Amino acid sequence: MGVGRFDRRNLRERCVEYLRHEIVSGALQPGEHIKEAQLSEALGISRGTLREALRSIENEGLIVNDGKGHTHVRTLSAAEIADVFEVRNALEILAASKLTRSPRRAEFADLLESKIKPLQRQDLGFGERIEFDLGFHAYLCELTGNSTLSAAWRQLIGQIRMMIIATGPERAMGRMRYEEHVPIVDAIRSGDVDTVQETLTSHMGDFSQRYVSDALAKTTSSHPS
Repeated sequence: MGVGRFDRRNLRERCVEYLRHEIVSGALQPGEHIKEAQLSEALGISRGTLREALRSIENEGLIVNDGKGHTHVRTLSAAEIADVFEVRNALEILAASKLTRSPRRAEFADLLESKIKPLQRQDLGFGERIEFDLGFHAYLCELTGNSTLSAAWRQLIGQIRMMIIATGPERAMGRMRYEEHVPIVDAIRSGDVDTVQETLTSHMGDFSQRYVSDALAKTTSSHPS
């Protein structure tokens, strides 16, 4: 999405969409400073409108303000990534266990399977694949009917999105495949709580190790000995 001067329709929403796309595509890299004056001039919008859009993106967890008036694309450390996965794993195991114990588990499994069907498509862009992947896991929590559980998971979504983005399309795309999620659906359908807990623990543990390793590799490369 190239930089172009926006018309007056839904300026803030269009700016939010533009900024999100620039971060997801890698045009704005983790840690990069967002220069408000230059960006507002390039897009033909006021600094006030841009700041409203930036607040929305900040609420999504994609950018952070350093408290000194400077905004940067969010960067997650290896320790932060490990912490996110620890909490995410606990929440999703709780959600999946509740669904597995339910007499409606076959219905829930069918609904979850429908959520991952789009991941079979070969034409999905990086941003689209991220949203379908996250949509599956969010839905896993929503199906429990526990709004507190679902809200707790959604508090992590910005950090999850940023660790995927930081890894980059080449490495992350293979982690957001249909085949990676089928065992979770099958485990819920089986009605065996032990199986579903083991499946999610393995799924999350594998992905946590990969993302932590990526973060450590980036740290090492940026601070060579």
